[in-house]
Amino acid sequence: MDKAPTGIKGFDELLYGGIVRGNTVLLEGVPGAGKTTFGMEFIYHGITEFNEPGVIVTCEELPESIYRDALNFGWDLKALEEANKLRILCTSPEILLDPEVNLIEAVVQEVGARRILVDSISHFQNVYNNPLSLRKSVYGFCNGLRRLGLTSFLVKERASDGNRDYAFEEYVVDAVIHLENKERPGLHRHRVLEITKTRGQDHIPGKQTFRITNEGLKLFPLLGSVDVGVEQQETGQLHTGVPGLDDLLQGGLPRGISVAVAGSSGTGKTALGMQYLVKGAQNYGDKGLFLSLEETPQQLIANARRFDWDINALQEQERLKVLYMPLSKMEIDETIIRLGEMAKSFGARRLVIDSIYVFLSRIENAAVLHEKFYSLVTYLNSLNCTTLLISPAWEVADNGKIEVIHSVVQGTILLKSNLLQNRRVRQLELYKMRGVNHAMGNHLLEINSSGVQVFPRLGG
Repeated sequence: MDKAPTGIKGFDELLYGGIVRGNTVLLEGVPGAGKTTFGMEFIYHGITEFNEPGVIVTCEELPESIYRDALNFGWDLKALEEANKLRILCTSPEILLDPEVNLIEAVVQEVGARRILVDSISHFQNVYNNPLSLRKSVYGFCNGLRRLGLTSFLVKERASDGNRDYAFEEYVVDAVIHLENKERPGLHRHRVLEITKTRGQDHIPGKQTFRITNEGLKLFPLLGSVDVGVEQQETGQLHTGVPGLDDLLQGGLPRGISVAVAGSSGTGKTALGMQYLVKGAQNYGDKGLFLSLEETPQQLIANARRFDWDINALQEQERLKVLYMPLSKMEIDETIIRLGEMAKSFGARRLVIDSIYVFLSRIENAAVLHEKFYSLVTYLNSLNCTTLLISPAWEVADNGKIEVIHSVVQGTILLKSNLLQNRRVRQLELYKMRGVNHAMGNHLLEINSSGVQVFPRLGG
C-alpha cells in the first residue's frame, strides 16, 4: 500500500506509516485545536522531506497571515513558493465549487502538486442552503481532488465540543481526524487527537495527547507505542537499602514490579525513595532514575546532603539521574513515553516517581485513570525497572482514585504518622506485596541522620 508520510512527530505511527496516497482526510475540531497548523505542517514536510509539492487553499486568511504564522514554526512558505514548490490560493467558496472554473487543477499542474490543504470547507455552507445540494457539491469536490492524484486535507470547523454529532462530510471522505482543545482541572488546556475513520487502511484507535511546540505538532501516542512485549524478567529479590525493610520483605522487593509508597506529608516518602536509589547505586551497582514532578533538583540535592548523600557525585558517575518535569508543563502521556525512553537509554534498574498525585489531579474519570496508570506500570515493569511510586495518603483522594492506583501496582507500602504522648511516631505497614511472604502489622519507622530505618516488631 502506497502511503504518504505526514512528517508530523508521532502521528505516522498511528497509521503505520502515513495516509494512503490519494485519500481525502477531514480535519475537524473546535477553535484553537490545531487544525490549520496540522494541515500546514503536512504540506511543509511534504515539500521539504518527501519532495511532494503542495497547494494551500484558504477562504479566510490572506497569504501574508499564513506566511507569518508558518514562520513561528520555522517554516518559510514564501521561499517554497519562490522555488515553485508551493502555491497559496486565497479565494472564495463560490469559485472553488464552480464547475466552469478549474482553478485548483491549473495550480496543481503549475507546481506538480501531490498534496493539498483546503481551509476550510465549512464555508461551502454559504454557497448552498439545501443540504442535498451541499452534500453533492462536497462529494464532487472530493472526487475532483482524487482525480488529480492529490492527498488532501480538508479543514472543518466545529461550533461545539459537547455531545458529538456526525456530519455528512465524515461519510464522504476517506479518513477523519478529530482534534480537541479540552478544559481540564488546573490552568492549562489539554489537546487531544483521535483518528475516527481510515478507509482502506488500519490505524491505532483511541485518543492521543499532542502538543503544539515551536517546531510544530508533536504527538505522544501512548496507546500503541508503550504496548510492548514483556522482556525476560529478572528473577530474585532486590535489596531496598533501607535497614529493617528487607527483613519485613524476607530479603527485598521482587525485581521488575511497581510499588506505591503512600502516606501523608512528613511521613518520609521522598526520603525513602531517594535512599532506595542512593543505596542501590552505592551498595548494589543498580542505576537509578528519580523523576520529580514537584520539587526542583536543587531542593532534592540539598535535602539529600542532610543524610550525607552526594547526589551530584552519583550523577557525574552516571549511576543516578534526577529528572525534573514541573507539573505546569508536563503531559501525562508525554511523561510516560519520555520516562520509558530514558530508563532504557540509561539502563535504569531502580526508578522513583515523586509524586503520582499528578495522575489524580489531571484525570477525573476513574476509567481513564486506570488505563493511563496501567500503561505506566506495565511499561516500566516490562523494562525490568523496580519502581517506587510516591502516592498521597488514601484519605486525601476522592472518587475511588487511590483505589484505582493500588489495584494496578504489585505492592503497597503505607507510611503513617501519629502523635502519642506528645511525641510524633512514624510507622510503616506492608499493606500489599505480591510474590513475597511479608510481615504484617505496623512497624516503627525513624528518620535519622543516616536516612530512613525500620524496626521490625513481631506481630507489628
